[in-house]
Amino acid sequence: MVLPVLVTTLVLVAVGGLVIVEQQRQVRASEDADAVAAEFLDEVAAFRDELTDLITAGREGPPTDLQAQVQARIEAPPSLPALGGVGAELSEDYRDAQYLEATLLDPYVELVDVLGRIAVARTFIAAADAVLALRIDEITGSSTIRDASVVERDVIPEYEEALSDFEAVPVPGGQEDLAATVSAAVQNVIDQCELLVAFAAVGQNYSFSYGSQIAIAAEAVRVFGLTVDSDLAAAVDAALPA
Repeated sequence: MVLPVLVTTLVLVAVGGLVIVEQQRQVRASEDADAVAAEFLDEVAAFRDELTDLITAGREGPPTDLQAQVQARIEAPPSLPALGGVGAELSEDYRDAQYLEATLLDPYVELVDVLGRIAVARTFIAAADAVLALRIDEITGSSTIRDASVVERDVIPEYEEALSDFEAVPVPGGQEDLAATVSAAVQNVIDQCELLVAFAAVGQNYSFSYGSQIAIAAEAVRVFGLTVDSDLAAAVDAALPA
């Protein structure tokens, strides 16, 4: 009767010892995962600081320059070492680090995308502003046209060339109607000038006003520019620390 009791006691003690050893192993594995996560967080902080400095310094410059700089930096982001086993499962810090790694680049990728669109938009706006800024009196040197040949020789070709330059510029996505509004306003000036030349050829006077349509187009371009600036500011703010 004594021997079976001793054996049972030894078995129970051995199993209890195994439980304690396993718990200690899990604790060490979790602590190791915590340490890996902490090191990754330090690398992320340095990565974000570098990008913050880069974005802050370049936000007022050409969008394409900042776009290239941000793109180059995010191509080599911090990487969380992959851990298998119980440590990764038990460490809440490690799980949080996994989520951070998965979402770390999101605001920077968005900023790169926005900067690309901003570059296209600003080129478009500059071209629209240039063609809408043309004035007949500045081309001819007078608001009164006494010789229609000046219109045919100087005014019409300059407007046509400027319109051609504008229409060669890529149109930002969703701004086809705005591009058409600008083109129509400028084309109206050309059409009116051609009518003036035609009437002059048969000895008749002709006058026209083009300021209203040009002003409407210019205001639409201005409003689009405000939207572009707002989109850029929002993307930059999202990529900078709160």
